[in-house]
Amino acid sequence: MKNSVIELIESIRKRPTMFLGRSSIACLRSFIDGWNHRKPESVIDGEIIGEFQEWIEARYNLKNTQSWDRIILFYSVDEHDALENFFRLFNQFLQQR
Repeated sequence: MKNSVIELIESIRKRPTMFLGRSSIACLRSFIDGWNHRKPESVIDGEIIGEFQEWIEARYNLKNTQSWDRIILFYSVDEHDALENFFRLFNQFLQQR
């Protein structure tokens, strides 16, 4: 795996419990943050999560209220549903980017 957040998310999407331990958007957020901060200068697309945050805020007409994972969770049934919604929304975000 290269040092790409997008590639990391795609790998997680294919096997979420292998990376996260359980199907949870909170675990995803923690994993991505930890992975991204381990050596930030080596990440080739580290800005993507900040851009996704802005996109989520605009999509739900919110501003600086919560992090992207909390916003998605609020509009989901549970943590598992929120994780599925994240992957769907992230794909939409990438297509519009």
